[in-house]
Amino acid sequence: MSLRYKALIAAILVVALVTGVLVVRAGDSYEQTERRRVKNQLEADAAALEDSLAKAAATTAARLEATSQSSELRELLRDTGLALHGNFAVWTDDWLSNADADLALAAIDALLAEERAADVLAPAGDLAMVAFSARKGLDMPQARRDAVMKDAGLTRQLNAVMVKADEFTAAARKAGRPAPAPAAPAVLVLDSRVFLAVIVPIYDSLQDYTVVGVVASLSELTTAWLAANFRVGTEGENAVYKVLLAGDIPAASTHPDAAATGPVLEAARQAGMGDFEFKLPAGDSRETYLALKTPFALAPPDAQPRPGFIPFKSLDRELAPLRALQREIAGVGLALGALGAALAYAAAYSVIRRLRRLQGAAERVRNGDFDAGVKDSGRDEVAALGRSFNNMTTGLKALGLYTHETLARSVMDNPGLLGNASSREEGTVFFSDVKGFTSIAERLSAEQVTAQLNEYFAGLGHVLREQRGYVDKFIGDGVMAFWGPPFVADGDHAVRAVTAAVACVQAGATMRREWSRRGAPLFFQRIGIATGEVVVGNIGTATKKNFTVIGDTVNLASRLEGTNKLYGTEILVDETTALRARHAFLMREVDQILVVGRSSPVRVFEPVGPLEATGTLRPEVVLYEQALAQYRARDLAGARAALGELLQGKPDDGPAAWLDQRCAALQQSSTKDWEPVTSATSK
Repeated sequence: MSLRYKALIAAILVVALVTGVLVVRAGDSYEQTERRRVKNQLEADAAALEDSLAKAAATTAARLEATSQSSELRELLRDTGLALHGNFAVWTDDWLSNADADLALAAIDALLAEERAADVLAPAGDLAMVAFSARKGLDMPQARRDAVMKDAGLTRQLNAVMVKADEFTAAARKAGRPAPAPAAPAVLVLDSRVFLAVIVPIYDSLQDYTVVGVVASLSELTTAWLAANFRVGTEGENAVYKVLLAGDIPAASTHPDAAATGPVLEAARQAGMGDFEFKLPAGDSRETYLALKTPFALAPPDAQPRPGFIPFKSLDRELAPLRALQREIAGVGLALGALGAALAYAAAYSVIRRLRRLQGAAERVRNGDFDAGVKDSGRDEVAALGRSFNNMTTGLKALGLYTHETLARSVMDNPGLLGNASSREEGTVFFSDVKGFTSIAERLSAEQVTAQLNEYFAGLGHVLREQRGYVDKFIGDGVMAFWGPPFVADGDHAVRAVTAAVACVQAGATMRREWSRRGAPLFFQRIGIATGEVVVGNIGTATKKNFTVIGDTVNLASRLEGTNKLYGTEILVDETTALRARHAFLMREVDQILVVGRSSPVRVFEPVGPLEATGTLRPEVVLYEQALAQYRARDLAGARAALGELLQGKPDDGPAAWLDQRCAALQQSSTKDWEPVTSATSK
């Protein structure tokens, strides 16, 4: 499949995603509209409640005013010789009936009550409660009667109406137009219940409207009152439910579940006045409601506890059609999205799998494996890229035969190596050569020499590569390798070089067993290692360069390789290498040599083996170092005694045999001014 078609699938997915976002945003907009509509409905419900209260108050006030201004009541109040006693009870019963209320009461000026010997049921500030009636059948025990009559909020309201009525009638008389004060409706909380109170002044004269008391009717706002004045809704309908509050206590509710008022009040307490949301259980889930908490407009500003009203309606039911539509759209969208995603995944997986094959092949090329390639018979852009990659690896494979993979990897990691800049670095140089190679090569054909030499170099090359060594060059039957920046930057180049040398000796022994089985000549190698400062960089012309190392350390390593002939050793290292690697290898000091180009002698060492495997008390090390110390102290007899003991246990020890011959020659020589330093002239 062409990338163009894959891009088309991606475009379809993007369009589907954008469409989904637009649908979600449209749903959010619709939801907000529904929220506003429900809130407006709740506000209308609250306004309807206030209208119902105002109309009920106006009707009740008209009935009370007609009764409170009757001539019989005025005659009773003007007859100063008549004790009032319980006369007001007749009037409150009448007011209760006329107002169709639950409670009715009368309160007159406290001084008037005292003068006329009225029956005072309860003091009420500047007033005295002289009559109290309850509707027949109303659950009103004496304790409740006393609680209502002595309620501080009711007392304040009765006195406030008395004061305002006085002020109103006084102002009317002063203006020459005497008139009665208007009725004063109020919503009050009495004994944890909410009442609509209509309070009307009573007068002892209709000429000047002198206020002598008030009469009040109290109608409890119950659940039945809410049901009578508001549409509750049928079963299954998303109705607006109402809760009347007596402060923080529910006084009435139209919700069928009485326990529902608890979460409503808890949410209302946290939200304060205004709209809020809460949840109610609905089967195995919870249903979200929108509510509106409002105070009564007729409630006195200082009323405590303050009555309130909460209409609420289910948002979830209101949004159910939207949710159903969203689920349908989501189902279709998910199906289409899943189909598009499956197609996109299949296409993307095909491309990614092929690109990963390219990536893996590129990593193998980066690590020096120029045989890496990809098989892709497609006709799209990735297939074309694969064919171009294969063409590249074909060229790199030819180039890789002449470029060491460590250098190639280092150049890729450090492109600056391609420049002409050189640097002085500390590193370890390794030289290896085959003993007697010239005579071996003379006995073999060119093909045999090349084949066995390549086999030998392959074995050594594998070891050097494992230790991250850079094979600088092959010199006939010799190998030059290097450890240090930029190939090894962790400071363990000396240990790596010695480890490689020991492993090369072991690899050589393995190859000799195979050559012996085949009847091929045996290669024995000699290795020299030196550590020190070298110059690292590109050397050559603008068109042909060799990345190599030069310096005195290189010459020393080459000399040490040749010096193995003298001591009969396979590996010799200089003092610096021995010091850097002594924590990993047991080293035996062999001699001090003076190499061409240096004015001071160099101490040379032979790696005996890994320290953890050999320990530090090997007899050949202890006895040889003892003999070497005696030799340098010119105690030749003592040195030969120690060497004799060593050679008796290990007759093929090359350094011991050399030192024994050296001591024997000095014993027979008449020269007395000799130095324990050997001149190394071999290369």
